[in-house]
Amino acid sequence: PLLNYTKSSYLTGAFLAGATFSQIESAPHAFIKTTHQLMTWLLRVFFAASIGFQVPVKLFSDPYVIGWGFILYACVLAKFPL
Repeated sequence: PLLNYTKSSYLTGAFLAGATFSQIESAPHAFIKTTHQLMTWLLRVFFAASIGFQVPVKLFSDPYVIGWGFILYACVLAKFPL
């Protein structure tokens, strides 16, 4: 409620809560133990989404891009032993 009255950000409250719990000896270990699997999954999803949203999909129909795609694909195939 104090941050609401002072019209501060909710992130300030999250920061203060983290600063408070960081002083407890067992809190970081308990946090990592309980959220490790979730954090691993979320990091993969957010990283893939941040890279995926940067790709301009409309350019995939350009013949220049398709040509370079086939050239790079051929280079990758050439690295595999036959």
